[in-house]
Amino acid sequence: MSHERPIWDRGEAIDAAMLAFTVGDDWKIDQRFVEHDLRGSIAHAAGLARAGLITREDHAAIARGLEELLAEHRRGAWNVEPGDEDVHSAVERRLIAKIGDAGKRLHTGRSRNEQIAVDVALWLRDALSSSKQLVEGARGACEALAQRAGHLPLPGYTHLRRAMPSSVRDWALAHARAFELDAAEFAHAARRASECPLGSGAGYGVPLELPREFVARELGFDAPVEPVTHVQHARGRAELAYVSALEQAALDVEKLSSDLWLYSTSEFGFVKLPTAFTTGSSLMPHKRNPDVLELLRAHARQVTSDRTALLDVLRALPSGYHRDFQLIKPPLLRAHDRAGAMLTLLPSLIGALEFDEAALRAACDDPKLRATERALEKAKSGVPFRDAYREESAGAG
Repeated sequence: MSHERPIWDRGEAIDAAMLAFTVGDDWKIDQRFVEHDLRGSIAHAAGLARAGLITREDHAAIARGLEELLAEHRRGAWNVEPGDEDVHSAVERRLIAKIGDAGKRLHTGRSRNEQIAVDVALWLRDALSSSKQLVEGARGACEALAQRAGHLPLPGYTHLRRAMPSSVRDWALAHARAFELDAAEFAHAARRASECPLGSGAGYGVPLELPREFVARELGFDAPVEPVTHVQHARGRAELAYVSALEQAALDVEKLSSDLWLYSTSEFGFVKLPTAFTTGSSLMPHKRNPDVLELLRAHARQVTSDRTALLDVLRALPSGYHRDFQLIKPPLLRAHDRAGAMLTLLPSLIGALEFDEAALRAACDDPKLRATERALEKAKSGVPFRDAYREESAGAG
């Protein structure tokens, strides 16, 4: 595959294999960031004009060109291509082709190092909002289940042995509370992505009077990152905070899936999975399989793997920019996509669950479930608890 000449090209020979290796799949991954890069570029151009670093005429041409590229991208007329090094190169190349020399002025006082930082920060804001809504949807589905079937008894388990009486309500609300706390985790990641990296250049600022506060406001950030050296110092940390929040939600998806997987077996028979959420066997005509629950569990574990992969990119790096940061994006996007797919599915699945009241009541009729209650009743009447405990233990044996 041939590549466009990179924007850093100075006319010297470039090894084609080296270029292909360093570009990797970045062109494909960066298709997710086109709108964010264009929004950042529009704000940067406005800042250049405000500082008098480009003329009003050039600013008007750049702004018009970028808006046209944005509209064309939304229509599907163009995207980052295999020959592009990254989204920044793709946008600049197309802008220059569209408006001529004025497009060459857009990169004044800017580095791709800060461009990708602002692109990801803008993407994170959207991702945080959508993922938080999905987690809240899972919480709402669990709360609705507690209302619909909460009157039914359910054995409580420790070590997967019957322990004490409980209910579908308490079980469902435990999962709801877990998702409620997961949703709160996104607030920390949002704070990490609340400041604007633009104006930091390659990591040490630029010798120009750029209106960083103005550009930050234009893009909806709280403020510019200060000091500018913190931009590259913090690369990957907002992403890690976001994936860590996704991991928390994934752990709770895994627990809920494991419960339903177990409770829906013939051996337990507590809940029936809706047929629409099961698969069939290619050999055994009687089988309906809980593949969705098993894949929910597996994908939940993969979110943890994605977080580890992201963290490993960041380990033991000295300050400043490093090309290692390019590898932050794949695990970030994988975790986002996995978690989004899981959480999108959950409300419909939870809403279609059918509990078997007879099986639940039969299991809860086990007298051993009341052993703790009986021991405590004896303790209330004056029997030392340890003696009451031993009496019930002997009876259980």
